[in-house]
Amino acid sequence: MAAAAAPLRKLVRVTGERNGIIEFEYGVGDLSLAIELMLPPAAFEDFCRTNAVEIVTEKRAEAISEEERAMGWLPSDVQRRI
Repeated sequence: MAAAAAPLRKLVRVTGERNGIIEFEYGVGDLSLAIELMLPPAAFEDFCRTNAVEIVTEKRAEAISEEERAMGWLPSDVQRRI
């Protein structure tokens, strides 16, 4: 009989706040492939509760290698510079 698959971790990393809206990354399994989302605080709390997410607190700036740092930018990083 096959063993049941372990449930995938659902992860959230808050990346900022703009005009009262929470900016965050959401990934399943890990955050190497994540989507950026923005929600008002109440909707963010509901999203986290509904999806039973784990909040990740380490910063992208703590990437181990130079390659990870180079690939660690987000579209919102570019938008903030415009």
